[in-house]
Amino acid sequence: MKTDQFVLITERFTLNPLTQGDAPLLAELGSDPDVVKPLICDWSTPSKRMKIAKYWIEIYQEYGIWGVFDRQGIFGNPGQMIGFCAADGPLPLGGKGPEIFYAFSRETWGHGVGTEVARVVIDYLFQELGVGAVEALVFAGLNPASGRLLEKLGMSIIGTYPLANYIGEECDPTIEYELWRVKNSPAENGRMNLEEAAFKIGQFVGEDMASEETMSASLMKAATENNHLASENEETLNRLINNSLIAGMAETGWLHYRIEKS
Repeated sequence: MKTDQFVLITERFTLNPLTQGDAPLLAELGSDPDVVKPLICDWSTPSKRMKIAKYWIEIYQEYGIWGVFDRQGIFGNPGQMIGFCAADGPLPLGGKGPEIFYAFSRETWGHGVGTEVARVVIDYLFQELGVGAVEALVFAGLNPASGRLLEKLGMSIIGTYPLANYIGEECDPTIEYELWRVKNSPAENGRMNLEEAAFKIGQFVGEDMASEETMSASLMKAATENNHLASENEETLNRLINNSLIAGMAETGWLHYRIEKS
């Protein structure tokens, strides 16, 4: 089923339904590794980003995918696309309604953009499409800010959702992207990206989607191929990797949030 999506208006932004002509804008958003790190995909090259953008615009038409445009030029030029928000189908295990997800340029972080945008999308899903619930997933232990945002929207945590049931064939591309992020991290983000990647990959290891030994070696290889991380003491890198892998293995899955129509 394809839904005729509405243009949605918030106090600061216009949410326009994305078409294939907007694919370059969505792909460009994915060129910042920190913006798309919570999203399941490999965004490491322009061709991969464009492929993802075109595919997402095609498949997320049932509930909606919107570009978020800055009407007033608060975060750049007036009319600039500063993020997106989309709604996928209900989760295959126990989902009661569509799952929302989003990403925004780093200039917008800390300014309430996610809350403002997600709220109007949730209202649209409830009021115009008549869904009974809206869901969201957050990497357990990795993105507490996203959890706080969802709680502001009235969502409640209902449990943990297995990564293995959600990711499936996207496991390998996601791991490849995490290793790419480590290999290409700038000096100021090197340690943080290594710890985040190891934690996330540890979650996959904890759900038997990857080998601890292989992933530890792959993370070390990626770190030593990074000019900045390569200057670190090998013992220090090993400790960072192993501690974060173990932490991820102990905290698997997505945190599963839901809000139901009142």
